Amino acid sequence: MNELIINMLRGSVSSVMYVILLFTLTKARFGRKTTIIVALFAFTLNMASTIWFYLYGDLTSLSRFSILLFIVVGFAMKPLTKQSLMQWSFTFLTSINLAMMVIILSFILGRLFPSPAYANIILRFVLYLIVILLFQRFLKPLYQSIVNNWPVFSALVISIFLNLSYYFYVTDNIRTTLQANKLPLLLLVGLSLVAYGTVFYSMKKFMTIHALETENLHIQKETSRLHEAALQMEKYAKYDMLTGLPNRRYFFERLESVVSENQGANKIAVLYIDLDGFKTINDTYGHQIGDKVLVAVGSRLAESISESDFAARLGGDEFAIIASNIQNYASAQQFAANVQTVLQSTVYMENIAYSVKASIGLAVYPDEGADSETLLRKADAAMYEAKRNSKEGETTSNLRTDT
Repeated sequence: MNELIINMLRGSVSSVMYVILLFTLTKARFGRKTTIIVALFAFTLNMASTIWFYLYGDLTSLSRFSILLFIVVGFAMKPLTKQSLMQWSFTFLTSINLAMMVIILSFILGRLFPSPAYANIILRFVLYLIVILLFQRFLKPLYQSIVNNWPVFSALVISIFLNLSYYFYVTDNIRTTLQANKLPLLLLVGLSLVAYGTVFYSMKKFMTIHALETENLHIQKETSRLHEAALQMEKYAKYDMLTGLPNRRYFFERLESVVSENQGANKIAVLYIDLDGFKTINDTYGHQIGDKVLVAVGSRLAESISESDFAARLGGDEFAIIASNIQNYASAQQFAANVQTVLQSTVYMENIAYSVKASIGLAVYPDEGADSETLLRKADAAMYEAKRNSKEGETTSNLRTDT
C-alpha cells in the first residue's frame, strides 16, 4: 500500500506538472479554467493507470504508458492553443524532452537520499517547478521566437527526443535501466541541456542583433524623415510656394553673396521686373486665373536664364533676375530685352489668351553700384522709370477671350 501511495504521488506530480509545463510553453487560446480541467483530466487518467499497473506490478509498462499519456494529452490540447500544427509539434517534443530529463534526474538524484522514493517525488516536483519558473520569468519570449523558427531547430529537438526516449522503451525494467545507465543518462541529459542552452543563447544573440538592426533602420528612417522635413522647411523658407521660384529673402541673400564673392571681377546685371496691367487680370478674371498667369511668368523666367543666373519672385507681380558674367552694359540691355520678349508670349488658359508685358529696371555691377543695396535701389528706380514711359500701361497688357 505504501508503494501504491508513492506511485500515485509520483504520477500525480508528473501528470499535473507536465500539463502546466505544456501550457507554459504554448499560447493558450482559452483561459485558466480550461487549463485546470485538462490538468484534472490528466491527473485522473494517470491515477487510474498507476493503480492498474501497480496491481499487476509492471512499473516498466507504467513508465511507457506515462510517455504515451504525455503524447495523448499533448494532442488533445492542440485545439486549445494558438499555434500551428508544426509549432505545436515542436513544443510538444520539447515538453516531452524536458519531462524525460526531469524523470531521469529525479530518479538518479533521489537515490542519493535516505528515502529515494520520496526524494524522487520531491525532486521531480522541484525540477518541474524550476523549469516552469525559468520559462515564465526568463525564457518564454526567446522560446516563442525559437518556435516561430522551428525548421531551424527541429532536427536538434527530434535527435534529443530519440536519444532520451530510447532508454524508456528499449528496456524490460525501467528502474534497472535507469540505475545501470546512470552515467550515460546523466551525460545525455547534460548534453541535451547544453544543446538547449546553445539554442537559447544563439536566439538571444540573434534577437539582439535583429533588434539593433531594426533600431538602426528605424533611426535611418527617422533621420531621412527629419532630413526631408528640413529640406521642406528650407523650401518653405527660401522658395515661393506658388511659382516655385526663390522668394524675396532668398533673392537678397543670393545677391549679397554674389556681390561679396565677385569683388569686381565680373559684371553682374540685376533686373527688377514688374508686370504691367496685372491688376486688370485679377479684377477681370479673378485671382485664380491671376495665380496661373504668375506661375506661367515664373516658368518663363526660369527657362530664359542660364544655370549661373538666378530668378526670384519678390512678391505680388514683382520678379527679379541676377545675371552673372555680363560683358558690358549693352549685353545687359540685350538680356533684358530677351526677357521682355519671352514674357510677351501669349498665355492660353481656359479659353482666354493673355499677353502680358512688363516694366524692367536694369542695374549693372560694379558700374552702377558696388554693393547689393545700391544695385537693387538703382534697378528699382529704373523699373519705375520704365513704367512711367510705358504710357501708363495702355499697350503693355492685352487681354482677349478666344471664341
